[in-house]
Amino acid sequence: MTDSARPMIDNALLTALHYTHQITPATNVRFCMEQEQHSLYRLRQRLLDTAAPLSLSQAYLTLYDCLFRHVSMALLNQGYQLTAKQPHQTLRRIIRQSAPDLEVQHMIAQRHTLKKTTSTVVCKDAAATLIKVLGDYARQDSQACQIPTPLVLQRIVMLSTMH
Repeated sequence: MTDSARPMIDNALLTALHYTHQITPATNVRFCMEQEQHSLYRLRQRLLDTAAPLSLSQAYLTLYDCLFRHVSMALLNQGYQLTAKQPHQTLRRIIRQSAPDLEVQHMIAQRHTLKKTTSTVVCKDAAATLIKVLGDYARQDSQACQIPTPLVLQRIVMLSTMH
């Protein structure tokens, strides 16, 4: 599937990421795209499951994973796929097109904190960056527009200000 509305990743950045082995030419774009879309569908189902609502930290991590899927699909649309080499740094380099690097670093550090510690506090600024960057991808992707992803993130930001 190709989606010309997805954000384009700068060709110079693609060349640099390929040179550092952070991305590689995609071998089976259609299959990989279907896998990413299926993964994105499952993540959305988690967000919308009212029988088992996510905590703020779980919602943040799930939305971060959604962002990863969108970036992966943007890469696939341009004929590349992520490698296992520094995937979060690769994501950082790509989404710096949407937000300042310091904010992106903070957003990624928030994910690391929630994944690797017992912290459940979601930082308002990290969530706001995630809202902005995910919105850049979700608004331009027809599947992402089928669910209120930005509204879920706004709830995270509102609740995180109470901590």
